[in-house]
Amino acid sequence: MDSVTQKGYTNQSPAYLKAESSWNACKPPYTNSQLRICVAAAKTILAEIGKPRRSKYERESYLRIDFSKTGKVTFYSEYPKKMGLKGRKLGEWPEMQIQIAREKAEEEAASGLSAESVHHVVDAMIEDLRGKVARGKLSERSLETYCVRLKKWIRPAFGERELFCDVQYPRIIEILDGWIRSPDVRGSYAIELFAELRRLWAFGAPLFAGGRNVADMVPADYVSSRVHKATPSRRYTDLDSIAQLWVNVGLCSSQQQRNAVRYMIMTGVRPINVTNLMWEYVSEDLSEIVYPAGTEGMRGAMKTQKEFRLPVSPSVKAILLEQKQWRDSVPAGSVNQDYVFVMPRKPTKPFQRRCLDKLIKTHTPAGAIYGEVGVHTVKGRDSAFCTMCRKFLKSNLLVQLRAAGYSRADATEISKLCMHHSDKARDPMAEHYDFSDEISDEEMQLKRIAMEAHDLSIMAKVRQISVLV
Repeated sequence: MDSVTQKGYTNQSPAYLKAESSWNACKPPYTNSQLRICVAAAKTILAEIGKPRRSKYERESYLRIDFSKTGKVTFYSEYPKKMGLKGRKLGEWPEMQIQIAREKAEEEAASGLSAESVHHVVDAMIEDLRGKVARGKLSERSLETYCVRLKKWIRPAFGERELFCDVQYPRIIEILDGWIRSPDVRGSYAIELFAELRRLWAFGAPLFAGGRNVADMVPADYVSSRVHKATPSRRYTDLDSIAQLWVNVGLCSSQQQRNAVRYMIMTGVRPINVTNLMWEYVSEDLSEIVYPAGTEGMRGAMKTQKEFRLPVSPSVKAILLEQKQWRDSVPAGSVNQDYVFVMPRKPTKPFQRRCLDKLIKTHTPAGAIYGEVGVHTVKGRDSAFCTMCRKFLKSNLLVQLRAAGYSRADATEISKLCMHHSDKARDPMAEHYDFSDEISDEEMQLKRIAMEAHDLSIMAKVRQISVLV
């Protein structure tokens, strides 16, 4: 059925009545001759009622024909709300014939642009990520990271009714520039948000924008060339300070806090590898810890995604033994039986990574951090930082091994093993062909010598401090 967009006009002139009659006489499907009649009628009608345009419709063809007061005729596709499709401009008559406009509108009806908002696409992507978690292809922690970027930064950057398929290149640039200028977004985080935005468009473009990926049009270095990345920290600590930290955390009211920090001091592992340490990684005799490699599609326990065998030094064994005795002494349902370190106030949950950082900052003695502070340094800029224990392990291993008679080259190689650092440049195919360590277990023996020397040096200094106190 044909319809118009305007209500009836009460003060009709003869010219208006004649034009209105001609307009109403034209019924769909329209022909070129009818369009000419409607153009003439629309000029008279619109001039008299003072409106800019009037429309005719072909509902079955999803076509809207717009007539302007100047005689311009424009074709638009228009779909029922239940179809969830966005209409758009198809062309102008007579350059585009009406039959071609009908065909284009019907093609879009089959594979048109979705009239979904950016917010809807964000929600769809989050659901897709949850599906990956359920299928074992993504970790819960990674899901949390992606959701923070999507919900806190990307979703608020777009209006609630801003259609995904309508977002143009200048709009993407506007959002990126806003992140770059924002004092709440560090340079390195702006780069991460840009990467997340591109992932959102890579996910949504085929489904909601007819395959048109506007985020992919932005140069890959658009953000990185405009912000300063966080520079590696040149801050470090020494043996005296680490030993004092060991003593200071002894004042913690919680055994979990004390032992978590001391474990990180002795092993030099990353904070995440303190909080994700599970009893299944620890051997029955408490002589070895094996952080497993990542499974297919899932991030492993270690940053390198490779298995890490860590020898247990005397001090670490004492920590594990104390944790095991505590675990076995409380009712099974009241404590998490999987993780070595648990939250002091909620022992059913694993220890929090952020809590480690706070403990390090609180208990590190004043004046314990040395080295340069760069303009864009993040870690250690203002105070102690979690990875200073890892930095100290590397430095102390070299000192202790050199003192034990190892060459600098050997000491460096052994320290890499203890840090779980790879050296792909030296022999990139070694992991596929070199199984000498599986045969001889030499690597574990070298790591044990180094880690025990590290342990011994710290505890010797701790005893000196205790005597002085």
